[in-house]
Parts: sequence; structure tokens; C-alpha cells
Amino acid sequence: MSITDQKAALRKGLIGARPAEPPTAAQYDHMAQALRQKLPADAFQMTAYLPIRRELDPLPLINRLSAFPVALPRTPSAPGPLDFRLWSVGEPLDEGLFKTLEPTEAAPKLAAQTVVVLLPLVGFDDRLFRLGYGGGFYDRTLDLFRQQGRSVVAIGLAYDSQRVAAALPVEPTDERLNAVITPTAVYDGDTKD
Repeated sequence: MSITDQKAALRKGLIGARPAEPPTAAQYDHMAQALRQKLPADAFQMTAYLPIRRELDPLPLINRLSAFPVALPRTPSAPGPLDFRLWSVGEPLDEGLFKTLEPTEAAPKLAAQTVVVLLPLVGFDDRLFRLGYGGGFYDRTLDLFRQQGRSVVAIGLAYDSQRVAAALPVEPTDERLNAVITPTAVYDGDTKD
């Protein structure tokens, strides 16, 4: 079975296993504290996403960290890196390529040299590789940020059920995360808190 087929098989089961209920307020408090400990000491800009398909919603974390405006992605029409634009609650949103909501094209572009990227994911393993939906948009984005010389802290947000026990199949273009934060744990490659 090809890596693409392996990923597709994993994807189907993991998406179906996402919980119907969001994290509790106490779990979001835990996640915000864990995220706070991963933030750079110097000035940075944070990116996030608007959830689809029962993904873990990052906006309660952004709110707890008082991190608005946050940069949200605009999805390109052809495979490539995401175009992050600044957004705050109440500002207009467009419908994106995959019926996602995204900032308008007129919104200011992300310009920070140090970026904390909060990523959605379908699954993750203990090596901190991420299984996404298969478009490669986030992998291309992290690669571009690093090529631009930006300092990047990539943190996946997931439910506990999205952790896979076996190593995920990976390709050379798959980018490794710095950490994954769930409602009950922090995975950072060395320890699980």
C-alpha cells in the first residue's frame, strides 16, 4: 500500500473518531496555560484557523491569551503555501476554496519574523508528525516560513483521540511540529505532561 493510501485509510477513521463535544472551559484553561509555556520570549505573531469537521477550535485559546488580531489562512486556488491575513472577532470573512471562512483579501498580511503557528490536524504521532487532510498547505507554509528565515513554533491542536500509537507514514515534504496540545496533555517530543 502506498503512503498516500495509508494516510487516506488513517484519515477516515480519525475524522470519524473526533468527539462531538468541544473541550470544557477547564480543559481550554489547561490548554491555554500549556500554550503560554511554549510561546517565544520575544515579540511574535500568532496564526490560527477557523475549525471545520469538528476540529478543535483555537479561538477560545486566542481569547484567553489576548492574542487578537490573529492571522488566519486564505487558501490558494492551486497547491501552495497558505496566505495568512490578520483578523479580529467581528471583522468580515470570505468563503474560501473549501467552503472555509477566511479573512478578506484586503486584510493586512502576516509580517512578523517570529511566528507561532497553531495547526489543525487529523492525527499525530509521538514523533510529532501531523496527518492533515492531504493538501499539503500547512507543510508548504511551514517550509516557506523557514526558507524566509522566520523563527517558527509549530503547535498542533488536537483531541486526545487523534494521537496514533504507531508511527505515521511520512514523506520528505511532511513538516515536524514543535508540540501538540490536547485537552489533557502536552506532547513535545520528549515528554508528555
